[in-house]
Amino acid sequence: MRDTSPSSYVTTYRRGLELVRARYPQFFIHLILVLLFMISIAAVGASVPYLLRQTTNLLVEDSGEAAVGIIYVFATAYAVGWTLSNMMEWGKNLASSYVMARCDAAVYSSIVRRLLRLPYQAQHQLDTGVVMADVNRAMSSFGLINHALFWTITPVVIQLCFVFGILWQVINLAFAAAFIMAIVVLFVLTYRIADTTTRIHKNFYQTHTQLSEFLAERLRALYDIKINLAAGHEERILDRHLRTYIHTVYGTHAKLSGLMGGQVLAVGLVLGGFTLYTVSETLRQRYQVGDFIMITTYVVQLTSPFVMIAAALIDLKKNYVALGDGLRYLDLPTKPQATVDITLDSQQPVFTLRDVVLRADDATSAMPLSAEIQAGKMCGVRGPSGSGKSTLLRTLLGLEPQASGEILFHGVSVRQLSPEDILGEVSVVPQAPLIFSGSVRENLLYAHQQPVPDQELLALIELLDLERVGGETSGEDVLDRDVGVQGRNLSGGEQQRIAIGRALLRGTRTMILDEPTAALDSMREIQLMQALRSRVETLVVVSHSEQVLALADECIDIGPCNTPALAEHGN
Repeated sequence: MRDTSPSSYVTTYRRGLELVRARYPQFFIHLILVLLFMISIAAVGASVPYLLRQTTNLLVEDSGEAAVGIIYVFATAYAVGWTLSNMMEWGKNLASSYVMARCDAAVYSSIVRRLLRLPYQAQHQLDTGVVMADVNRAMSSFGLINHALFWTITPVVIQLCFVFGILWQVINLAFAAAFIMAIVVLFVLTYRIADTTTRIHKNFYQTHTQLSEFLAERLRALYDIKINLAAGHEERILDRHLRTYIHTVYGTHAKLSGLMGGQVLAVGLVLGGFTLYTVSETLRQRYQVGDFIMITTYVVQLTSPFVMIAAALIDLKKNYVALGDGLRYLDLPTKPQATVDITLDSQQPVFTLRDVVLRADDATSAMPLSAEIQAGKMCGVRGPSGSGKSTLLRTLLGLEPQASGEILFHGVSVRQLSPEDILGEVSVVPQAPLIFSGSVRENLLYAHQQPVPDQELLALIELLDLERVGGETSGEDVLDRDVGVQGRNLSGGEQQRIAIGRALLRGTRTMILDEPTAALDSMREIQLMQALRSRVETLVVVSHSEQVLALADECIDIGPCNTPALAEHGN
């Protein structure tokens, strides 16, 4: 379980504060302004019972007509104070939401930016469902922590100070001290109740995360579930997860209800004790009727929020857990950038492999691989499934380290370069390209830095035979056609060709393609590869197609023939 010591809370808050200030420089100013506004609300709220006391005492006293004007003044002040206090409560929500929304954006931005910049290996190990659950909870946690500390608890403490001063002046110091001590005891009790909820919330979050993880995994596998007739099997697994969820949620709320019930009982005892004491003193004529009303109102005013304070403290613990879960992604290491300028030698081969042993997860290639990929040529990569062809491509790009040996990119070791250095010179078409929701134009120009004329895009559409993309008839509106969610309006071949168009628009001299024609017929496959050869200087193509490999100037064999096939350690 995560450390829940006070020092860990301070550390978590400080880290959250650092990243919020980096993206929200006005945070401190806005926090203080909202806090001052909250204190003014507390002051106005504390004055309302006092004004009611003065009005009541003047009414019950036989002060004559001279006091009528003063009674009206206090009565009016009481009404204005009550109205202003309640109106300011609405303003409090508006002001706090202004700051909290910016805190949420800062936390979310920082975590997502770090996830985008992680090395490929670290990204590959992330669980989508867990990450989404952690990031969504962490997003609002820092703002809610500030809300609980500065805009819920602090104003109540300030209000206590005002009430203490008023009771001291109106009643006496002993009564004021006893009243404040009773409230402090309630506060300590409330904190202790909140302190016991940390483990409860951790279990609650884990159950939510498991549900998110289950759904994310199944949404990625809907096709496989369908073809394996596994819907019933998945429903039984879902029922098992939901039974656990129901048990955890009910158990969590049962425990919280018990704790909150004890806290309400303690508040009721304080409320009843001070009310009965004030009644007794008023009957003995030691207190005036107005004193009774004022004290009773203060008891209600200050004890009623303790239910809210208890909830705030419980949420405080919960949000510390959520913030910590989100901040752990900032601890994942990013690959250091090159510290010196490195000049690539265009006269050297694009890639040079010297006794390279590939690594993928816990497997390495059985035999070292040596080869050169020369500029101006097409190099095919062939081998049986699982032999490591895609691993070789990721290793060439610096996304995965080789187990041993050396890889040079234009004469410079890949270990000295960041993947961004290589990808700035090489465009890549993956085996399963991601097509984003939007238009054909938006997908072709994804991450493209410079505007591209429609004439050039339409020429590319014609080159890639995409005029009838999505089953539509030919026309100039092809660029604005909707590809559907993740390209569902497109065939597999159309998705591959859009990815190839995206890579062509980058204009690099080298292109790496992983099974680029797997979803194309033989004629279109040859036409596309010939078009690529005429437009791109150097091609590295992984393919199972003999027609495609026949176009290559040279091939790298990965598999039993030259045996750099991936094998488990020790085999």
